[in-house]
Amino acid sequence: MKATAIIDLDEKEKTVKRRIVSISVALLAALSARTGFAATSGTAVSTLATTLNVSVNVQTAVQLTVATGAGGLGTPCTVSAGGGGDFSISLGNVNGLGVGTPSCGGVQAVTASNATYATNYQLTPSYSGFTSSTATLSLTAPAFTHSATLTLVEGSTSASMTAVPTSGTTHQIAVAASGTAISRALGVTVSNADGAGAFPGTAGGSGADSTLVTFTMTVP
Repeated sequence: MKATAIIDLDEKEKTVKRRIVSISVALLAALSARTGFAATSGTAVSTLATTLNVSVNVQTAVQLTVATGAGGLGTPCTVSAGGGGDFSISLGNVNGLGVGTPSCGGVQAVTASNATYATNYQLTPSYSGFTSSTATLSLTAPAFTHSATLTLVEGSTSASMTAVPTSGTTHQIAVAASGTAISRALGVTVSNADGAGAFPGTAGGSGADSTLVTFTMTVP
């Protein structure tokens, strides 16, 4: 009877130990699954080579920065972030006769029918991941509210500025390489016409107006 009791106790102890081992293995497996744990191992060695595969998803990227220019007529008008668009710029006070001292930029030309104001500004197009190293920028802008008086103009220099269209791709800038700053001129032509459609239309008056230029960058 005594021998039988000892055997029963040994068997119970072995059973408990097996259960402890099983629980430990299950717990380790669960923790490994939750933490993404993996291991390589070796025995009777002093060197172990373990590899890790690293993967990414590479995308193309484009960016356009508009900034205050340098040189040109007078002191270049300041380009700021925000202000009704991604960027904003004010040419200050203008008139159809080109008289007075501009707050920034300067008077490019005065004709019998208008005066054109201009300032230099800077564009920096950046792009990566494309097979082409070149790109194009197309400019469009809706007409000023007082389009009979004001016309937006732009060009490589103030002397070569032309009207910015309301749509299409006819007003383009060639981009030779990503990250290269491009100096350009932006301005407005102000009609000196009087009469019923004149703006601002009141004696001693002044009136604000604006338009939103869109630069569409295309990388082939």
